[in-house]
Amino acid sequence: MESESGRGSTFSFTANFGLGKERAKKRFRPASDLRGMKVLVVDDNATSMSILQEMLESFSFKVSLAASGEEGIAELESASKDKPFELVIMDWKMPGMDGIEASQQIKDHKNLSKIPPIIMVTAYGREEVMQQAEEVGLEGFLLKPVNPSMLFDTIMQAFGEAVPETSRVAQRKEQEVKALENIQGARVLLVEDNEINQQVAKEILEGAGLNVSLANNGQEAVNAVKENNYDAVLMDVQMPVMDGYTATRKIRDWETEARGQKTEDRKEGSALSPQSSELPIIAMTAHAMAGDEDKSLEAGMNGHVTKPIDPDQLFATLQKWIQPGEKRAQVQKLEISTEVPEAVQAIPEEDELPEYLPGFDLADGLKRLQGNKKLYRRLLLSFATDYGGAANDIRIALEAKDFERSHSLVHNIKGLAGNLAATDLQTATVNLEKLVKGVQKKTPPAKELNLKFSELENALNRALESAQSLGVSAEENVCELSDEEISDIPAELAQDIAKRIRDAAEMGDVTTLNTIAEEIKTHSDTCIPLSKQIIQMAEDFDLDGIQKLADELDAS
Repeated sequence: MESESGRGSTFSFTANFGLGKERAKKRFRPASDLRGMKVLVVDDNATSMSILQEMLESFSFKVSLAASGEEGIAELESASKDKPFELVIMDWKMPGMDGIEASQQIKDHKNLSKIPPIIMVTAYGREEVMQQAEEVGLEGFLLKPVNPSMLFDTIMQAFGEAVPETSRVAQRKEQEVKALENIQGARVLLVEDNEINQQVAKEILEGAGLNVSLANNGQEAVNAVKENNYDAVLMDVQMPVMDGYTATRKIRDWETEARGQKTEDRKEGSALSPQSSELPIIAMTAHAMAGDEDKSLEAGMNGHVTKPIDPDQLFATLQKWIQPGEKRAQVQKLEISTEVPEAVQAIPEEDELPEYLPGFDLADGLKRLQGNKKLYRRLLLSFATDYGGAANDIRIALEAKDFERSHSLVHNIKGLAGNLAATDLQTATVNLEKLVKGVQKKTPPAKELNLKFSELENALNRALESAQSLGVSAEENVCELSDEEISDIPAELAQDIAKRIRDAAEMGDVTTLNTIAEEIKTHSDTCIPLSKQIIQMAEDFDLDGIQKLADELDAS
């Protein structure tokens, strides 16, 4: 870098890039009645005109060029009446007569044997330009830079032809789906201490076809990685027992130590045999300040995604680090029934969520949860139940000047608020976190601290009040087993079911819980109520309830 006061700075760098693979150009073929069509391109920029000409000629069109609006009109007027121009591609911003004025004159021209469709091309996507183009009656509007696919589709639309399915939007969606197909079936360990955040992330990941296991803190994550093979780890940073940075360092140390042992002394897939390459570990945290990503990378993590979870960012990062399906170790896939469980079918949809909930951006929250209204409602009710004392906990920590504890509590609510789309609460937590994060010697001003805490407390109370207003609908109370129904299940079978559902709940494996529920229905009619309750709890992600149910079965 070279810098001179009053003049500015010059930055320079060297970058080495590999050679890209050359791909065959895709051929676009218009309908037979449009092949060989005469097209006029009107553009004052020679480079732009040349690019458009090349694209149009690749469609089999015969192209003429004009460098201004006046010249374009003259070309149309001088064209043979037997072979007039059948399409005009018109630039908007040109010296003298602009594209709108030229198009208007062409549309109103009395002496042309054919008034051709006009497609306007511009680098300026201003609303007024689009509106003017619509008022003139133009048949198409394109924003530069233009690619062959966009141009071809717009021309086809201008002539009333059906646009191929591989249009611009469809192509993007197709690419996204194909990219997700590459990571479907991947085994992901989600390390997160907050149950609501766990459920949000799990819903997003499983919705894309990934197999998700859960760990509640860094120590559980280290143990899980040593005992199982995963394709990636999503690691929260701030957790009790062991934080994400420490857990990542321990995993890296274990990988290094285990790889140093002789191959013949290692049994593939055992705790002494980490995967052949470094396990991708991605930080997933509400930290979004400068330097946080560097801190994650220094700890040995491979990437960094922020909360609230943005599914696009999350999947883009996973696609970068997870090996495509054919390169991963093949694991037996569970056969998942496509039938909707009876308990789920019975749930009324009309009371799942209101259209508006003060303090929450419901549209954003639903988008994050892949449109799952029932889960969103359950998470809001969990929030209403579990966070009534959160403000008081923060107050106590602040009064004790325990800023590390204060930051931990505020940080937890910040991530939660983001995932639930509690917009006002999230803003308030961000403002307070700035004051309490990393406080060592210099205590924040008491007046400012009290003000920011008061704002957080008010926002939290409003959010809690809104969530509590949802109440408890009938769906939370369905399928509750009586003591008689539990005692009707043979003791040996009850204990077997208890062990299996407890193990599945500890791993957060909802798919296995549903499989167990479907399986036990076949034993006898006495197991049907139990099956329904397991399905309901799995659907609600009520893992604590599953554990309690397992205890009841053991005690029967």
